[in-house]
Amino acid sequence: MRVNNMDKMLTFTCLLFSLSTATHSFASIKDSIITTENGIAVIEAEHYSTQHKADTRRWIIFNSRSNSAHGLADSDKIHLEDASNNAYIELLPDTRTNHYEPLKHGVNFSAKPGKLAVLTYPVYFDAPGKYFVWARAFSTGSEDNGLHVGLNNTWPSSSQRLQLCEGKNKWTWASNQRRKDNHCGTPNTIWLDVPESGVHNITLSMREDGFELDKIILTRDANYKPAGVGPSETRHTPLPLPLKETFVDVQKYSLILEAPQTFESAGDVPFYHDRRNSALGIDARETQYRNVWATSELKVPEKMWGKKASAQKTFKNVILVTLGEIDGESPYKVLLNNNEIGSYTNSETETDYQENYFDLGSLTLKPGDIITVKSKAVTNGKIPENGGTAYARGRWRGLVFQE
Repeated sequence: MRVNNMDKMLTFTCLLFSLSTATHSFASIKDSIITTENGIAVIEAEHYSTQHKADTRRWIIFNSRSNSAHGLADSDKIHLEDASNNAYIELLPDTRTNHYEPLKHGVNFSAKPGKLAVLTYPVYFDAPGKYFVWARAFSTGSEDNGLHVGLNNTWPSSSQRLQLCEGKNKWTWASNQRRKDNHCGTPNTIWLDVPESGVHNITLSMREDGFELDKIILTRDANYKPAGVGPSETRHTPLPLPLKETFVDVQKYSLILEAPQTFESAGDVPFYHDRRNSALGIDARETQYRNVWATSELKVPEKMWGKKASAQKTFKNVILVTLGEIDGESPYKVLLNNNEIGSYTNSETETDYQENYFDLGSLTLKPGDIITVKSKAVTNGKIPENGGTAYARGRWRGLVFQE
């Protein structure tokens, strides 16, 4: 016999299992995705999904746990003050902050996009179209303010060379494209053409090392201009997955026969379908149904719940799942072809409708076999009701088959 409320240790184990399961039902950031909301997508820069081509220069995340003495070449301290979400990323090492420092192609500078320190951000777009790109960046020199933006492993000319010129030594929004005739560019000249709705990968790659990035915005509004830290990240996080409410502690099975769907009443004392508790039970309000066996039966089908007919099937273990009740400890019997194979009684409980599990052991079934489950409505005399005491209704939920 195996009952889940036999002792404190088992109850504690079940509690730990329940807590673990509950934790897994909630989505993590890995299960979520940036989406467009009212034509705008907002991304916290530190929430990239992948980084590659990062052997020479790498985006480093800085947050409240970061040590400013990080050991990499850098011309300034970290800039968490006024950073959105109290975090940002920076391209390090930074060996060229100003024009007089040596420029090394493919090391601290990359005119071609997609060559160094490539970040990927999956974004769900609910509509195709032209999306203008804004970046919230921090620059202290003349050579730490350039970035490339791409889409789906392509680097359109419209999104290369994002340039930040104004607003030095503070977090500043920029959407300018550097041009030969205007190195600082003009606002709203960095854009991407999203070809269709769905998930697309926004990519960033290094143009100049030392670039510090806090947030990215993609918007269909050509006149949009963000201010301050900008809007909150438009991340969709799935709702918690529903935890199972029946057969809660059953972790392995090959077949579950739910009593209300598979068994039928047989005999003078009927079972009724307790829909609220997903069980069969006895209507103990009828005094003639008290303290006598109610019977339910199932005829094993020809295909034995498989795709093809089978001569027989052996299960290593079968579990009877009953419901404990505070007003009585109902007894149960399980029979195969009128031969008793198990007899059990619920333990006393303080938790109504708590599942109990009784092991029947190994069982071989053949098509046409009759499985019978019986129970009684009984009282323990502890719960007053209508001038007498309440009765447990012999509720049971089903049979679990394990191979």
